Order: sequence, then structure tokens, then C-alpha cells
Amino acid sequence: MAIMKNTQLQKGVRKTLASALVALALAGSSSVQATSTDRPPVVGSQASPPQGMLTVYSERYVRWDGDVSVVERRPVELQTLEGQVVGTYTNPVGEGPLRLAVPPGHYLVVSESHWTPRKVEANVEDGQETVVPEAFFD
Repeated sequence: MAIMKNTQLQKGVRKTLASALVALALAGSSSVQATSTDRPPVVGSQASPPQGMLTVYSERYVRWDGDVSVVERRPVELQTLEGQVVGTYTNPVGEGPLRLAVPPGHYLVVSESHWTPRKVEANVEDGQETVVPEAFFD
């Protein structure tokens, strides 16, 4: 009799579990639609801000690295016409010119030449290259 009750009990538990699984499966299969009233962001072409190229050939000098001479260019300080410093720049690749992408405007290019600070005024226009030759610092 005890064996029979266990078997009937097991059958009852199985039926209950099966019914619960079927109910869950059917309840979970109802169609749910995701809707949103928010519109996705619109992405368009980005217009880059106006800029020009300022190329500066500051004075060259020789620096000794042990027994090896290395030719480099002096650092350049870029200022507004009012004297506000925009930045100080050095050329990491040696004696080539310094190339700066800057917004259009009037600038003072300050660099040392013959142990004296020299200033050159430069006008940078949108999409154009402005070159400051080394001779302008003499």
C-alpha cells in the first residue's frame, strides 16, 4: 500500500508540474510588442570647424648628443595679437618645419633667433597654408 501511494503521489506531482510548465509556456508565448515614442537620433555629416595650416621654419641649431651633432629647430610659441599664449610647440622629428593646424586668424609667432626672442605676425586663412620662413626671425 505504501508503494502504491508513492507511485500515485509521484504521478500527481508530475501532472501538477506538467500543467504548470504548460501554463507558463503558453503565458510566455503571448505576443509582446516593443514600442517607443522616442525617435532614434538622426546622424548626419559633421562639418569640421574652419582651420588653416601654419608652417614655421624656426632657427636651426646644433645640439650635441655625446659625440654626435644633432640639428634641431628652436621651439615656437604661438600667441594671439593681444599676447595671449595659444601654445608652445617643438618639432619632435628634428630639423623639419613645425606644422600646426589652427583656426583662421591673426597670430604672433615667437621664437628665439641669435639668442634673442623674435616675433613674426602671421595671418592664417581657412583651408590655406601660411608659411613663416626662417629668414623672418633674423
